Amino acid sequence: MRRQVTAYMSDEEFNRLRDEADERGITLSRYIKERLFHNDGEGALTYSDSILAATEKRIVEAQRSAIAQSLKPLAQQLTTLLAMVDQFALSVLSHLPEIPESQRKQALASGQRRHRGWRAEVEETLKQMEPAAPSRKKAPSESGEHP
Repeated sequence: MRRQVTAYMSDEEFNRLRDEADERGITLSRYIKERLFHNDGEGALTYSDSILAATEKRIVEAQRSAIAQSLKPLAQQLTTLLAMVDQFALSVLSHLPEIPESQRKQALASGQRRHRGWRAEVEETLKQMEPAAPSRKKAPSESGEHP
């Protein structure tokens, strides 16, 4: 047999409980019962438990929002870069003549050689653009040196 319990509370307390139940996606009745008893029927949950859970949820949401906002400029720069590369490819393909069949093997070898050189230059440029990384000096005992 199921029994009904009546409790008197202010509008503010009632609204808070209803909002917390809605956040969990359960009925108000079920939420109140869970608040009164743990699953094993032992101790009661405290008000601070729900405050802690709500605070944790707000922190997680704030962190997600901050990360998304900080990534927007990077995403915009990548979009711009992709558009630039696409336009560059179109320009090159539009202005360079087709290579005659007799010269394709030589042109491919030359292109691969030049591409390797270009990639090496890009890698060198990127290394120069990196901030100087702090070098970890070995302790005297690690390097076999004495101070």
